[in-house]
Amino acid sequence: MKKHFIAVVIVGAIVASVFILLLRAPEAEVEVEVEPVATDFPEPPPGAIVFDMKYLGLSGEKDELRYNSYWGFGGNSKETPFLADLKKNVENFETVYNPYFKGAECSAVEIKDKKAVALYIDLDANGKVSDNEKILPIHNHESRSTNSSEFVTPDFILKTQENRQVPFRALLQVEFYGQPERSNCMWSPSCVLEGTSTMNDQPAKLILFTNGFSGSFKDFGRSSLSFQADKEKTGSYVPRQMLSSIISFNGQFYNIAFHGRHEKGSAVRAILTEYTGDTGNLTTQLTGNTDLEAELSSANIVGSKDTTIQFNLASEQAKLPTGAYKLNRGYVNYSTENGDKWRLDFKEGPEFTIDADKTSNVELGKPVLSISAVEESKRYRNDAKEETVYSEGTEIYISRIIKGKGGELYGRFSQQIGNSRSYSAIEPDIKIVDSEGKEVVTATKIKYG
Repeated sequence: MKKHFIAVVIVGAIVASVFILLLRAPEAEVEVEVEPVATDFPEPPPGAIVFDMKYLGLSGEKDELRYNSYWGFGGNSKETPFLADLKKNVENFETVYNPYFKGAECSAVEIKDKKAVALYIDLDANGKVSDNEKILPIHNHESRSTNSSEFVTPDFILKTQENRQVPFRALLQVEFYGQPERSNCMWSPSCVLEGTSTMNDQPAKLILFTNGFSGSFKDFGRSSLSFQADKEKTGSYVPRQMLSSIISFNGQFYNIAFHGRHEKGSAVRAILTEYTGDTGNLTTQLTGNTDLEAELSSANIVGSKDTTIQFNLASEQAKLPTGAYKLNRGYVNYSTENGDKWRLDFKEGPEFTIDADKTSNVELGKPVLSISAVEESKRYRNDAKEETVYSEGTEIYISRIIKGKGGELYGRFSQQIGNSRSYSAIEPDIKIVDSEGKEVVTATKIKYG
């Protein structure tokens, strides 16, 4: 059998940038008990800051808080009793799927003139279409396409995968695009838990954001939180951080713990106590293959032993509680000699330890480019082996690997657009040559994805 040796060279933009550097709802609503019953919480420790959290459904209207995070789960061709009942009165609709809505996984959007005009969702999961389960779009789309619609459900009882019953509210975004036109349906949670207290003699508000559609607002490393002044207007977006068992607020570390849980007839209390342990410092050092200006733009670190601890870093230097950590992911900003500004993301960075009153230096950069080639039919198998020689006619899957000095894996290279805060991913050129250096394939403008 004839064999061919192939060598793969990535050139052009990638090589140049490897661091040369290296509801609105109808009037009738589902009756949902969202006010928690009285709960007998344990007495908080002396000096603790107590937040009694209350459920708040979000309307999705302009200037109101929203998640700004969306999940798409595709469609589902299986006909359910709810969809069969809907067909009796509605002819033109598309199915919308959400596997987390147990017993009501399949909803539908009614289509008229290439636009979604109503959402039908089985809020009580009984397989029948009730009057209050037709939801009309909200009107907040000054900046969006005329072919897009958004729907917000009323509060309903979400039956979770663990069979818990939790008050919940969701937003659905529907947009039509392309020729022929296709619909894109994206779900987002539309509810939070809020509580107020006093921190440093100032009124403060704590907002908890759920972990997707799990119905849980207190999963360390998955849920998120935000602190605000009590009277501060939130708007559609507030800065938030990953929920961690140790958090930072106004330069002070706090341990955070929870009592109770969010579900029908129950409540959540958050308890913050000042962290009294030792701290040390972290610095990150970035080195390019040439003398380029580079800095750590932002990063997420997680406890390598205690994964309930997570911090987001906004600079190359930070004070941290003592312990063992791992640089989880982040972004590097750098400039080339001609003044162009670039951004590069990375993941799977090195582990490091923060010792009391000491500085830990983590070195990144010096990226090295390598190529991985596996047989296309085996690319998703755990036992797929990288080869350099394949039989003629074999389809192979080629990817590039860029690994840094600390073992970090670099991803997309993106160039800043003018003086804006936006970045555009580059389109690399790829050449494939044989063992004698003769060009076999040239492919230009290869897109990510």
